Amino acid sequence: MVLDEHGGLFTFGSGAGGALGHGDTLGQEFPVKIMEFGKSRIQRNILLDCVQILNSQLFLVMLLQEHNNVRIHQMSAGVDMSMAVSTTGDVYAWGKASDGRLGLGLGKNEVTLPRKVDFGDADFKAVDVECSYVHAMIVGLDGSVYQCGGVGTDGQDDGQDFGELNDDRRGYPALLQGYNIWHRIAEPKEKIIKKEWSKYGKYELKGRSKMLQEGVRSIG
Repeated sequence: MVLDEHGGLFTFGSGAGGALGHGDTLGQEFPVKIMEFGKSRIQRNILLDCVQILNSQLFLVMLLQEHNNVRIHQMSAGVDMSMAVSTTGDVYAWGKASDGRLGLGLGKNEVTLPRKVDFGDADFKAVDVECSYVHAMIVGLDGSVYQCGGVGTDGQDDGQDFGELNDDRRGYPALLQGYNIWHRIAEPKEKIIKKEWSKYGKYELKGRSKMLQEGVRSIG
């Protein structure tokens, strides 16, 4: 992945899983710009008011051009998935999407074009993303850390640990409780139990030097 000075993102290499973000799974030998971040889209808005013409109702349809103009400032490439953060703090993901590893929900295997990730919080802004093999980590401006997908341990399958997530949030980024990169969270301190000296025979444990002195006197 290559980023230019204007926030344009270029990708090349293997296109497995749609990881290059060009709308297909083809590989590229040379950097190709991801046009999804800069192209215009046609959006249809239907006006609610109608005009009476010849005793029939005519609904006016307005064709409005919406320019994305998304500029990227940070990106990360995993094995067959990719993520990027825009200058406005939005996160986009594409590539292999199974098990919620892209944070785009469940039921998707491949996403060949960048899609905006939903955090369930309209005010959330990201500053960093890191993609791995079967999971990704996202850091927020407020220091919060989110995880997408998960690595199976102790014989468990890879995938997100749903834990206490609601059904409608499964496959989307999960907030890691107790983590904040801007603030150090107090570590639990081990309680130190002071042990009293024990007596053995006629001697009390008083330290090596004192015991040696008493031993020499007793021999003398």
